[in-house]
Amino acid sequence: MIIEMLAFIAFAIVLMLLIVYFYYRDKGIVKQLELYEMAIDDLNVRLHKVEDKDDTQDTSVGSNIKNFSDELGKIEENLNEKLDDLSDPLLKTIRAIKDMEAEIKRINESVNERINKLEENTKLSAMSNNAKLINEKAIVELYKAGYSAEEIAKRERTPIGEVELILRIANLR
Repeated sequence: MIIEMLAFIAFAIVLMLLIVYFYYRDKGIVKQLELYEMAIDDLNVRLHKVEDKDDTQDTSVGSNIKNFSDELGKIEENLNEKLDDLSDPLLKTIRAIKDMEAEIKRINESVNERINKLEENTKLSAMSNNAKLINEKAIVELYKAGYSAEEIAKRERTPIGEVELILRIANLR
């Protein structure tokens, strides 16, 4: 019986706490809703003031827009007349110039590519000429040192015919 009474009292306390919690929570929500209502009312008042101002300015804005569109129409007509006077020869000339620019650009790229290839080829040929000069000097020195043409060819990894040719040119054979 005592346990049942304690359970009932505990249940009653929990129920009271829940009621208090919901009461304060609802009270906060009500305050927020009141603030929202005041903000909405303020916005409505401002909106009505703006609408009243718009009604008075609508006539002046409408006439300004009409004047503006009339002026734009006149300017457009003037531009169209001037473009018609210049259109054919000027447009043809502009197109021809653009075509020429594109062709010049293509030719320029082609010439630059050819120049780069030539520079690479001259570098390679200069390197091979230097290597042959060094090779020729080494062949002549080895021959003077007493090596035979076959030994020089093996040592320098050069064909024997080239070694003999170099020795003949150097008047050593």
